[in-house]
Amino acid sequence: MTVKRSLPDGVKKYAESPLFTAGKVPESLQKSHSTKTGTYARLIVTAGEVQYFLVGEKTPVSIIKPNDVFIILPEEEHFVQVSDDAEFFLEFCR
Repeated sequence: MTVKRSLPDGVKKYAESPLFTAGKVPESLQKSHSTKTGTYARLIVTAGEVQYFLVGEKTPVSIIKPNDVFIILPEEEHFVQVSDDAEFFLEFCR
């Protein structure tokens, strides 16, 4: 099941991560973490697949594929699992 989300009106990008590849995804993204209060993130997949999990859940909230965008909500405890060919980056918005 893939959940569709959108950014609230007035939220704008203020920063962007580097492009992460499957072999170079920071361990911190693969463990429980969250964005700061008021900060949204757009997870953008350019290759492969990224599975987005809420902490405590066994099935992904969303499976994001190339050209898909998934919105991460402020303070939402989550982690990702990536395919062997995954490439993705994050845009941070507030």
